[in-house]
Amino acid sequence: MASAFPNLPGDTGSTFGRGSGVFQGQNLGFGVVPSGNTVVIKDLFETLRKFEKASPIFKKELKKVALVIAKDLQNAVRVEAGTVSRSRQAIQVARGLRAVNENVPTIKLRSSEQFISKSRPNKRRKKPVTRGDVFFGAEFGGGARPTTRQFLRHRGQSGYFFWPTVRKRKNEIAKEYLDGLDRVVKELGIG
Repeated sequence: MASAFPNLPGDTGSTFGRGSGVFQGQNLGFGVVPSGNTVVIKDLFETLRKFEKASPIFKKELKKVALVIAKDLQNAVRVEAGTVSRSRQAIQVARGLRAVNENVPTIKLRSSEQFISKSRPNKRRKKPVTRGDVFFGAEFGGGARPTTRQFLRHRGQSGYFFWPTVRKRKNEIAKEYLDGLDRVVKELGIG
């Protein structure tokens, strides 16, 4: 699972966290953390809990907002995967990404699905290769060891298709989410 928001149970990769933002017209000091990968929104999870207590349908409505954002990001990642040189691996992995209905925009990899390879199909292997087996090599590269030479050159933490797309869109994602949160609060009259 790769969530756009950290500090959730099971989170393995994040672009949003606690820090600052704009909510209901108040400037909470929205900003990007120095690492460049994280948008920090002050008191986000505390705010969500407060509104969940105020209205029984808040969570349901917020999930709709987050799902739309996650689906847009999922589609953008798939497009970006097609631009990677020798993109077959990236495309196959990106096909296994799914937007999940959560409070915050979340995309999960269906990691146990079989990876479809034209050069070495799973029927020729003792143990089938899954999308989860290939994700990190397709995203971050390899080549240093004999077992990772089928991947593009290692790129450190920058990635090839998933994280570059998230980084390009992080401010847009934050704005859409905060605007959606504000809209839900106004519609429910709980702000």
